[in-house]
Amino acid sequence: MVHHPELTIDIDFSSTTVIIGAALLALLWALLQFLIIARIPVISEGVNDSTSIVRGGNDDSTTKRLIEIYTSIFEGAESFLRAEYTYCAVFVFFFAGIVFTLVAWGTGWDFARGVLTATSFVLGALTSMASGYLGMKVAVFSNVRTTISAQKPGWTACFNTAFRAGAVMGFALCGLGIFMLYATMLAFRLHYDTTESWVYLTECLTGFGLGGSTIAMFGRVGGGIYTKAADVGADLVGKVVHGIPEDDPRNPATIADN
Repeated sequence: MVHHPELTIDIDFSSTTVIIGAALLALLWALLQFLIIARIPVISEGVNDSTSIVRGGNDDSTTKRLIEIYTSIFEGAESFLRAEYTYCAVFVFFFAGIVFTLVAWGTGWDFARGVLTATSFVLGALTSMASGYLGMKVAVFSNVRTTISAQKPGWTACFNTAFRAGAVMGFALCGLGIFMLYATMLAFRLHYDTTESWVYLTECLTGFGLGGSTIAMFGRVGGGIYTKAADVGADLVGKVVHGIPEDDPRNPATIADN
């Protein structure tokens, strides 16, 4: 309530308005940063100043080489995510059944709590998978544009491009997570519609965090093992056998590592 000598205004911001509004604002800000990055053309501008971070010409061959390497990394990331998330989906399906069984059994065969906990687990896993997929796509999409920006004098342009790419992932992850979690809670309130039963609602929501953390663990462990194997393969096969420098894009393992 806002009071004024001549005017009285009622301002009623519900918690739902604030939470959903904040989530949507974060998603819109992430979209804006992505659109700013997307405006950078993948065209080598050449290096005309000694203060630039990278070196390269402005001819068509340099641009084609950039696009070729970018496309290889993009396709490699797509293949990796497709393979990893296929196994993750199978795991989530079977583990959701385990969550349902254990929760229902531990609550005296309360099937409603078992179903809702398993559902929140699946939703948390799907949210984490979507965030990981988005993060990988934005990172690969922005890397080549950061390289283009690094051809300009100084480090401001390339830093801003890289920073905006990180902001896309950060704001999108937080916004999507808040939106999905709160929407799940509102849906569960249709069943637990009394304040006395909200303790069961919060217990069911714990599955959301479990699902998100599980997929994050797969991404960290699976991605770490995958890139480490690519590193070792690049060192042994590339440098030792064929005499190719460590970060040479001619080595497929280097593409996989990036």
